[in-house]
Amino acid sequence: MNRKAAAIAAVMAVTALAGCSRSESEPVTTAPPIETVVITEETTVTTTETTTETTTETESPETEPTVTTTEEGPLVQLPDLDSYVRSNSDTAGWINVPGTFINNAVVQCDNNDYYLNHNFDGGYSEAGWIFADYRGVVNDFSNKQCDNIILYGHNQANGTMFGTLQYYKVTHQNTSRFDFYLEHPTFEFSNLYHQYTYKIVAVFVLETLESQVRDGKLFDYQNYIIFGKDSYTYEEWIEQIMSRTEIDTGVDVQKGDKFLTLSTCSNEFDNSRFIVVGRRVREGEDPNVDTSLATLNTDAIEPDWNYIYS
Repeated sequence: MNRKAAAIAAVMAVTALAGCSRSESEPVTTAPPIETVVITEETTVTTTETTTETTTETESPETEPTVTTTEEGPLVQLPDLDSYVRSNSDTAGWINVPGTFINNAVVQCDNNDYYLNHNFDGGYSEAGWIFADYRGVVNDFSNKQCDNIILYGHNQANGTMFGTLQYYKVTHQNTSRFDFYLEHPTFEFSNLYHQYTYKIVAVFVLETLESQVRDGKLFDYQNYIIFGKDSYTYEEWIEQIMSRTEIDTGVDVQKGDKFLTLSTCSNEFDNSRFIVVGRRVREGEDPNVDTSLATLNTDAIEPDWNYIYS
């Protein structure tokens, strides 16, 4: 009887020990937006009872890695734009080009026609308003935005909208505004959630009608919004803008960069356009531009003035 009682007591002791060996992890508190998933190890103790002896068997726990997943935090609207969004839900951001009169809210709707002749408040206006191409994703996380945001604005004689974008205009015949670029090599654009700086990489005048080019092949810049693999590619985009820019700014570009194109009417001929292209400052990059690297591009492809005027 003493041996049997001793065996039972031993089993009860081991069973109690097994129950205590299972421990719960303390809650892990993490500050948003980073969510951490912790996988804890669990040890199981198995006891086996016989009539003559007690055996304790412990399974070796398998070690599993801690899995950490990181999610981007929520998009938080910039306080400076709150009143504009309340006034017009089409508000998409703000454009500021230092040295010009361009310092305006930007809108975006489901087409590229409405704001050609409507102002910010929705009233009819021949001056229209500065708007983003409706096909481009402007307000989302950076990696979900389109490759090239295009903003359109009328070239108003009184300097409103994009009327002073021409301060950057340089041609082979008139290079006097090169100095303006040297003093203002960047501009700012804020979407609803973040302010970005763009370094100017190209400025040029462009034809928009097939009848204005000898071979009928246009650079349809307005369709380079999402770079494709087979058409409207990044490589084509860079080749086109760099071969046309009147200023070699010395600013580098690379695949994966984000661009913003400012487009307005020009006055050289009917349906001409003046284009300024900026490359977004990369994360951790110095936003300043070494303008000592900038030169006039004497080989820039310009519209065929003689063909157009004939």
